[in-house]
Amino acid sequence: MAKTVEEISSETGFSVTTVRLVINGQSERYRISAATRKKIEDYVALHGYSINHAARSLKLNRSDTVGFVVPDLSNAFFARLMAALEGLCRKRDLLLLTVASHEDPALENRAVAKLLARGVDGLIIAPCQPQVPPQLLNSRKRTPVVMFDRDYGSGIFPTVVSDNVQGGLEMTRRMLQETGGEAFPFLCGHAESPSIQDRIRGFNAACAEHGVTGEGRVLLEAEDSVEAGRQLMLALTGGGRPPPRAFMCSSLLVLEGALQQIRATSGRIPPEILIGTFDDHAMLDLLPNPVFSIRQSEDDLSRRIVDYLAAALSGEVPATPRSEVPVELVCRNLHSSTTFPAKST
Repeated sequence: MAKTVEEISSETGFSVTTVRLVINGQSERYRISAATRKKIEDYVALHGYSINHAARSLKLNRSDTVGFVVPDLSNAFFARLMAALEGLCRKRDLLLLTVASHEDPALENRAVAKLLARGVDGLIIAPCQPQVPPQLLNSRKRTPVVMFDRDYGSGIFPTVVSDNVQGGLEMTRRMLQETGGEAFPFLCGHAESPSIQDRIRGFNAACAEHGVTGEGRVLLEAEDSVEAGRQLMLALTGGGRPPPRAFMCSSLLVLEGALQQIRATSGRIPPEILIGTFDDHAMLDLLPNPVFSIRQSEDDLSRRIVDYLAAALSGEVPATPRSEVPVELVCRNLHSSTTFPAKST
C-alpha cells in the first residue's frame, strides 16, 4: 500500500517538511543533501506515495472533486456525457463524483446536500425540478454550479443545453418530406422536462410549416422509460390496429419500448416503418428501417460545462450565462447526414 508523507517521515527518520520537499522536486532549492534525497526517493520508489487528501483539503480549502447529478445513468446520453466529463476532469486532476436522482426531487436535494457536505469544489447538475434546491442558493458563493441539459429558466447558474428546438424542427421536416406531408405521432416521455418541451416545439413548428393539423400528434407520458414507450405505442395499436407508418420518439428508452410493443402486437417490426428518435446509438444500425436520429455532442457539451466550471472556480463571471450546443441529424438507410449551425446565445 502506498505511503503518506507522514508515514514516509516516520519510517525514514526525516521530517515531514524534508520528505515533502524531496517529493515535490525542491531538494536543490532548499539544499537537501544528495544522500537524504536518495534515501527518500528510494523509499518512495519501493513503497509508493499517496496524498493525504483530507489533510490537503483542509490546508488548501479544496477537495479536487466535482459533483455530478444526473436523472438516470441508464440513459445512454447521460452515461456518455459522464465519460466525457470524467476525461476532462482527469486532465485537471479532479475526481468526478456521480449520483443519480432518478427524476425524484427529494433524491436530488439529498444528493446535492451530501455532495456539498463532502466539500466538492463544484457541482454539475441536470435538474429534475424547476425549483432550485435551497442548498444551492445558500452555497452558491463558495461552490460553483453549472446546470445542463434542462433549462428551467431560473437564470441563477450558467447553463449548457443542446439545441433541441432545432433538432425537433429539422428531424420533423425530413420525416414529413419522406411521408409526403402525412402526419405521424410524436411519443414523448417526461414531457414536463424543458428539453422535451423544446423538442415538441420544434416538432409543432415543422408540422405547422407543412400544414399538418389535427389533434393527437403528440402523445405524452410522465416517465422517460421503456415502459412509457410501450404504453404510448399500445395507445396507437390497441384493439388490433396496425402500427403507424411513421413515428418519432423523444428518447431511445421510449423508442425501445415502442418497438417492443410493435413486435408484441404484430409479431415483427415492419421494415417499411419510418422511425425518428432523439439521441443516437450504434444499435440503430441493426434496424432495417429508415431511421432519423438526433445526435447530441457529448464532447462539446462537456467542454462547455467544464469551461464554465473552471471560470467560476477562478472567480470569473461568464459573459453568456447560457450556451446552446448544435446537434446532428443522422439518417440511416437514406444515405444522408447534416449538422445544424449554432444559434446565437
